[in-house]
Amino acid sequence: MDAGDDYPVGAVKVTHDVIELLAERGPTGVTAVAEALDIPKSTAYDHLRTLAAVGYAVNEDGSYRASTRLFHAGRRARDDHELYAHGRDEALSLDRNTAEGRHVQLVVVEHGRGAILFATRWQRERRSAQPARAYPMQVRLHSNAPGKAILAELPDKRVDEVLAEGLPPVTDRTVTDERDLRTELEAVRSQGYATDDEELIRGMRGIAAPIVTERGVRGAVAVYGSGDRMPADPATELAEPVRGAARTIEANIIFGGD
Repeated sequence: MDAGDDYPVGAVKVTHDVIELLAERGPTGVTAVAEALDIPKSTAYDHLRTLAAVGYAVNEDGSYRASTRLFHAGRRARDDHELYAHGRDEALSLDRNTAEGRHVQLVVVEHGRGAILFATRWQRERRSAQPARAYPMQVRLHSNAPGKAILAELPDKRVDEVLAEGLPPVTDRTVTDERDLRTELEAVRSQGYATDDEELIRGMRGIAAPIVTERGVRGAVAVYGSGDRMPADPATELAEPVRGAARTIEANIIFGGD
């Protein structure tokens, strides 16, 4: 594996890849890490030992797993985010007032991708019923409702940059034509919400509204549900509640202070 010129410190990129692998696979041995990342076994060993020494991995009889310290670091990052601080209560309120089988998301943009900051109702009592990695944590903005809601409020130059990366399909319903997407973004700006009809995950529909302050778009709030839990056009039932939640969160950010 070659870290390449995109990463000023190649060793940090390798450490990142090791952490991602442990998070995805669970307890993994040195040899398996080396083979998966195409790095020397000695390099994998050094990175794993270092991660264990600083507390981000745990060595259990020769297999390494990601430690709970990573969870606490992520939780601190989430708790300190303005959208979580000023939007969590409103997201929970929207969740309480929507139908069973749906969930509410707060979504922000990180590194050009939509990142889910908070979501309700994901965990069930029987976790085994949940498919592994059932919902992607970071997604291309064109492929889902909150991403399109955010895209519609970005400056034209930033939209052009996103579109220049291409519009790869995630499902066979993802918008992949630039002209079609630009037309949809114009409608989103006019109506104040975006929809997702199985464009990110087959069988899932969603609706989202952008959260905008004088500093620009801060993120989006969305409601998602399976096809049997959502109307064919989510806007018929959820446009007003979702837009109302976005306006409340905007006010919380503006008047809530830093």
